[in-house]
Amino acid sequence: MTADEKNQRQQPRDDDQEYDIEIPAGIAPEAYYDSQLSPLRASLRRLLLPYIRAETPILHSMQLKVRHPILDVYFTTTAFSGNHTFFMIALPVLFWFGFSEIARGFTLIAAMGVYWAGFFKDYLCLPRPLSPPIVRLSRSKSTCLEYGFPSSHSTNAISVALFLYCHLLTTDPASWSPYTRELSIFGLVVYAVSIIYGRLYCGMHSITDCIGGTIIGVGIWATQWTFRHTIEYYMVSPVWWVPPVVVATGIFLVSIIPDPVDNCPCFDDCVAFIAVLMGLIPASIHFASTSYSSNYPVPATIPYSTDLGFVKSALRLVFGVGTLFVWRLAAKKALYVLLPPIYKLFSLPYRPHFIPASSYNTLSTYPIGKVPSVIDLPSMTGSAEIVGMQSTMDVHEKFSQAAAQIQDQESGLRARKIGGQQLESISVDEKEAYQQHERDSSVLSNGTTECGDDSCQHSKEGSRFEDEAEALLRVERMHPRKSRFDVDIVSKLVVYAGIGALAVDGIPILFNLVGLDADPVRF
Repeated sequence: MTADEKNQRQQPRDDDQEYDIEIPAGIAPEAYYDSQLSPLRASLRRLLLPYIRAETPILHSMQLKVRHPILDVYFTTTAFSGNHTFFMIALPVLFWFGFSEIARGFTLIAAMGVYWAGFFKDYLCLPRPLSPPIVRLSRSKSTCLEYGFPSSHSTNAISVALFLYCHLLTTDPASWSPYTRELSIFGLVVYAVSIIYGRLYCGMHSITDCIGGTIIGVGIWATQWTFRHTIEYYMVSPVWWVPPVVVATGIFLVSIIPDPVDNCPCFDDCVAFIAVLMGLIPASIHFASTSYSSNYPVPATIPYSTDLGFVKSALRLVFGVGTLFVWRLAAKKALYVLLPPIYKLFSLPYRPHFIPASSYNTLSTYPIGKVPSVIDLPSMTGSAEIVGMQSTMDVHEKFSQAAAQIQDQESGLRARKIGGQQLESISVDEKEAYQQHERDSSVLSNGTTECGDDSCQHSKEGSRFEDEAEALLRVERMHPRKSRFDVDIVSKLVVYAGIGALAVDGIPILFNLVGLDADPVRF
């Protein structure tokens, strides 16, 4: 090795290469997103963005007035019951303990809520309320990496609450003990309000985000409830064309998810839930035809009886969840070995922010978590406060807001100087505004020199470009991105389709083999 080669290898890598960041030419408000999005997406984003920005001081003021340590714990904890993590854990339990009909409707609503909320997040690329001044409260820091509009928590909370409320209304009142149904309805109201208001209290969403999420949730519930009998029939009846149509529809829905501008993880959860449906529906049809299934109260019901007792019921839960974890570990490990050579051989396309197979040799040694990525339990300990820029979208939003504010202030000052009016003749308030403008300019500019208007403008734009680039690199160093590979898309489809199929077909049959089953009820 020559001396030149040694020096070259010892040289530190350029930051842009090391962090693989596309530095945006953020020389004007929203220029970066306008250049990356289609005209329709960009226009819709510009339409909603002012509402979200205008609500930031409102939410900040609310936090200053109502925040309390007890409320912090309450709202960050209840938020867990409104996200995809909770549903991915709770839904198999409903199946295994005899509530198959409710569980199928629940799964469909949760999957559609996660999918459509994630779809519009990536389509519109709208930011969360900016921190600071907002203090974000969350037990899962990865949530801050997602776009803001619409609120998926609000979508899930309202659709689930309405779904369960309608089920309560359709049950026989004689089957309830006094006041039980009324208390259950009250609990659903508290649940929905806690989740939706909690998003505002925690500074994770704007009012506009929550309204948008609520509208989507109502639409999903209304569609599912209106056609629930037809949907239930095709989810369990042996109609030959249903499985291929479900699989084809799932692949289609995954393929039309828009490419986000930033490295937003919403896509991962969309794929996971669609894959669950792709596995669950064909498996439910198969399970309904086996001798292990009860056909009462509805077909494809997994038999369960309280006669099993507490110990066997608990073992049933542990065995079922453990089987899902083992499947995920084994399947993903195998797919990480099999898929990269196929992707590399055929040069298959990949999404932005995903690492292509052409840039790595194998993933056989890549570490795989002990639990599915979409159901990683967030840490329930430590501080829930998250302050400051957490992602590239936060950086873009901060610099875009600062640039817009400076533009507005410059326009106002120029208007006041018509006819040669000098700064000395401007009112005290106007002087303060000008001085604030000068202070704000330091966010985007490293200083000015004596020059003409055009050259000064170019100097400001160049400094703004450099400062935003530095902020992006700083955020990437403090919050390194999780590696996402092109094979992850197919891997998630296979892994989570397997989870859906095992939950309603494979594991109930295994219950019989290990002595944790109940006698099926058949008429």
